Amino acid sequence: MSALRAISLTSIDQLRAAAPQWDDLWWRSDVALPMARAEFIAQWVEHFCPKAAFRAVAVEEDGRWLASLPLVGCRLGRFLPAGGLPGNAWSPCGDLLLDHDVEVDAALDLLLATVSKLPWPLLWLNEAPHESSRWRGLQHACDRAGVPVVHRQQYQVGRVEIRHDWDSYQRQLPKNHRQAMTRAARRLAEQGNLQFERCCDLSLDQVELRMRKIFAVEDRGWKGRAGSSVLHTPGMFPFFVRQAEEHARLGQLDLATLQLDERLIAFLYGFRGKGVCFAHKIGYDPEFAAFSPGQLLFFRLLEQLHQDEQVRALDFMGPLNQSLSRWRPASYGVGRLALAMRRPLARAALYAYQHWWPRFARVRAHRSSDAGPPVLLPSPSGRGPG
Repeated sequence: MSALRAISLTSIDQLRAAAPQWDDLWWRSDVALPMARAEFIAQWVEHFCPKAAFRAVAVEEDGRWLASLPLVGCRLGRFLPAGGLPGNAWSPCGDLLLDHDVEVDAALDLLLATVSKLPWPLLWLNEAPHESSRWRGLQHACDRAGVPVVHRQQYQVGRVEIRHDWDSYQRQLPKNHRQAMTRAARRLAEQGNLQFERCCDLSLDQVELRMRKIFAVEDRGWKGRAGSSVLHTPGMFPFFVRQAEEHARLGQLDLATLQLDERLIAFLYGFRGKGVCFAHKIGYDPEFAAFSPGQLLFFRLLEQLHQDEQVRALDFMGPLNQSLSRWRPASYGVGRLALAMRRPLARAALYAYQHWWPRFARVRAHRSSDAGPPVLLPSPSGRGPG
């Protein structure tokens, strides 16, 4: 066996230069999310934190990358520097990539040892799929190295396995949900010509116009009124256009729309990776909320996915809620991993997070309940279809 070698990237330019090796590892890893590829990470960092320190660590053997982890600088409590995964509420991005066909423990041990030399005493890794074998492997590497690590589950993500038997899948759905979809389709058809379209082959020069049309639907809803829609947030529409153009260039853009006559009433902005269709953003026209256009769009999309032999799953990406649970998905956990790499302050912060924060959170929740019942608002991530 050849000696393993650690590689450290310190800029987005270096990441882009190493994109062939990075993306080759992505293909060999068990990560299906396309946003873990090099160009999407570069785009995210350029847009959301261009002045933050960027580091990426990789392990290589004979020119073949075996593991990699991208990190950006952040601060906890305004004073403690930390390294975090790229990604936020607007867009997921970045993951631990690992080739499971190699000596995994050796690769992860070297990766962790290299990360420990970075300028951050603490790693604060949000929304990591900590139940996956790659992230469990990193936690085992922490145990071997004596690196304190704490993880907290943040939410569950729904995922519908596509077994290409639509009739069988429908029978698994709640009877009242199937009936509701039938009624919604009939009532909308009475209003005009109802059309569902799934588009996976847009050319680059078609992307911007199509993206503007679908986000105009979002802008007509509560996000537009609150000024938090994609079209109302400075710089956000160009970011999504650029992201979608990269998906289109790679042949993985996946858009779905529901149209009544000439009016778009629901949309899904998604993308595919390794046979998984990811539902990134969904929206619907509030004037048609009584017809459940978002749910009907999912119904039509799932029907078509069951006829697509290249698709094996639909991933809802965001927190699993009541409306998404009607589709009877399986689920996987997403959580925060905190690693104290060195320095007493980092270990003290991790100890406080592990032992004191749960008590503080319970007290805060109790006080909130004393103030009266919570006001339920739409999810900021837009995951709840109408």
